[in-house]
Amino acid sequence: MVVPPPQTPLTEDPMTQTPENRTAPSDPAAPLITIDVWTDVVCPWCYIGESRLHDAIEAEGLSDQVHVRAHSFELDPTSPTDSAKDNIAHLVEAKGMDEAKVREMEEQIQGMAQEMGREYVTGRPMANTRGVHRVMQAIGEAHGVDAATEFFMQLQRGYFTGTANPFEADAVIARAVEAGLDEQAARAAHAGETHDDKVEAEVREAASMGARGVPFFLFNDKYTAPGALPLESFRQALRQIADEARAERAQA
Repeated sequence: MVVPPPQTPLTEDPMTQTPENRTAPSDPAAPLITIDVWTDVVCPWCYIGESRLHDAIEAEGLSDQVHVRAHSFELDPTSPTDSAKDNIAHLVEAKGMDEAKVREMEEQIQGMAQEMGREYVTGRPMANTRGVHRVMQAIGEAHGVDAATEFFMQLQRGYFTGTANPFEADAVIARAVEAGLDEQAARAAHAGETHDDKVEAEVREAASMGARGVPFFLFNDKYTAPGALPLESFRQALRQIADEARAERAQA
């Protein structure tokens, strides 16, 4: 649903186990900050939150010291897989929301995006995003998390700027091939023949940390933050975590 996410301060993650594919921030060869973000391609608050995060990273002078990795989370798993509707109609029909209210919220989010210098179209197609997530997972398995993250973020930006439709299978597969994935592997993943378990695993991981929606951020495997935090909150969090990482490395 297009509703404001909770804006809460960083919370220390109670999880004690770190997935094997993550790099400890104390490693001197690693970036100071690693940010894992659970996101969905059609989530407007993910687009806003990730834009604010990007701006905060640049404002803090940390562009070469932050590693962002995207993870799968479905905003609405019940969305149809065989057809796409207008996002306004989808929320009105599926969620029982008032059309005027939905349009008003879309315009408010558009205003937020424009304040950051981002484009944002208020009318967009809406359908099930599971296929996109499976393709992202296939790219990650074949070429690494950075390639998967780049594929996903470009598709998400294209969706909200009106230049990409994540529900056109051939267009998604073409982008996956550009990212280095074999076409047949991309088609198999998109069709649900592979990588569904990978999507489920990432959704469960987010839920185990308390995520009830997206965006959901995990900083250095230690702090979690739900929602599209304000720019200044992201900046404060980055400063705090960067200082902690520097202190850890100095003691190592």
